[in-house]
Amino acid sequence: MDLSYYIFMYKISGVFSAALTPIKQDLSINKDLYLRHCQYLMRQGHDGLAIFGTTGEANSFSLQEKKDHLDFLISNRIDPKILMPGTGSSSINDTIDMTKYAARHKVRAVLILPPFYYKNVTDEGIINYFRHVIENVGDNDLEYVLYHIPQNTHVQISFKVIEILLKLYPKNVVGLKDSSGDTDRMMKTIKYFNDFAVFCGHDSKALSVVKRGGAGAITAGTNVCGKLLSFILKNYKNENSIKNFNELQSLLENIRQVITSHEPISLMKAYFSITDNIEDWNNVLPPLRKIDDPNNHKSVLILKELIKKIDNLIANT
Repeated sequence: MDLSYYIFMYKISGVFSAALTPIKQDLSINKDLYLRHCQYLMRQGHDGLAIFGTTGEANSFSLQEKKDHLDFLISNRIDPKILMPGTGSSSINDTIDMTKYAARHKVRAVLILPPFYYKNVTDEGIINYFRHVIENVGDNDLEYVLYHIPQNTHVQISFKVIEILLKLYPKNVVGLKDSSGDTDRMMKTIKYFNDFAVFCGHDSKALSVVKRGGAGAITAGTNVCGKLLSFILKNYKNENSIKNFNELQSLLENIRQVITSHEPISLMKAYFSITDNIEDWNNVLPPLRKIDDPNNHKSVLILKELIKKIDNLIANT
């Protein structure tokens, strides 16, 4: 895995796809389609897969479902060293259990949410949560990427939390996925914490973050435009010699805008349901709602046309 295109070398870096989880009509995971999708994502130039995150509807699945499908992927030759499963939940014991399970599989890292049910919690409470998880998992080699998504959790992973965790567990706490969309905060995180990998969780902002020392990106949009984002981040140092580099970035921004014009998970699943001609792709877990007629949905059709442009633009660089 060549990661030399990044400004700084971190313990972990690259473009990780926040993989969708296809499900059947009965709301169980379609394991064969899931495997196929993960294989597809790795052919798009990603450095790894962030499975069971927000885009993967992780907190709508049971602990056992996540364990079973982690087993299934690995038993079907998905290398655990490319996997960054989400293991955080509101239950501290479930978080410990899932994190231990992932560690036994020797995954690349785990992506871990703060406890998100109780609001207005203190930094000390969040620190104690992460301390309890890390110490009870007890794996000195496991790497943790903290997951900052306050618009969903309503919990801030503050600089104080990061600072103390880095002092306590410098070998284990290696990075942060920041999905807040707050570029200034990401820049400050990069500046304040040396050798701490900051992953941008926003497709169209990833380039500016990586240019300023970010470690890469973990985004939802990579399900449909991972080849494009990977190409941009791996070639930005040569942007002056790539005649259509600005056009590539503009296309990425347009795709992001369309994805976020609707609930993104439902929209991307609807897109795959028509491009793969597989009805199960259009299923989502409640409370999300599927798009009733993807073939006639304006945003799905616009997204389809935009994605068609990716290969031609890259070929003409």
